[in-house]
Amino acid sequence: MFAPTGYAELLFGIWKGFTELRLLGLSEATPRMYACESAAGGPHAHALGTGAPAAIVGTGPSAAYSILCEVGGHRGVLAVRESGGEAVRVSDDELRTAQRDLARHGLWQELSGAAGLAAYRRLGRAFDGPVVCVATSSGFKDFGVGERTFPVTENPTLEDLR
Repeated sequence: MFAPTGYAELLFGIWKGFTELRLLGLSEATPRMYACESAAGGPHAHALGTGAPAAIVGTGPSAAYSILCEVGGHRGVLAVRESGGEAVRVSDDELRTAQRDLARHGLWQELSGAAGLAAYRRLGRAFDGPVVCVATSSGFKDFGVGERTFPVTENPTLEDLR
């Protein structure tokens, strides 16, 4: 399961829910969790790479503001670590490509919301079961949405729409 790290509680909540299903005997296993982070930051990747319970890192510029985090929470790190997953850093260009591809399939995500797909592609490996990429937001949250205006046309015709 690939989830953007701007939503660390989501990672923990999903992992906790799967653990509870397994403990109740309703599931045989819990999925591997992958924290998807902006390459301009990466606190979960830092914590997982160093064995720390959490991390604070500096960040650089990124248009993926919803996942551009300086702090990686303990719960998110724990969920990823205990699931056998990892943190994956993705660039803005990788995010834009994933965002465009999702849009071609009718899914309008803000840049950060495309992190799951971008991270899955970055890993470039096959998995032994289904892969779920969590999309966390709508394209309405991207910078610049709604700034462009169009003239109002009285009694538009089909030709006006072309």
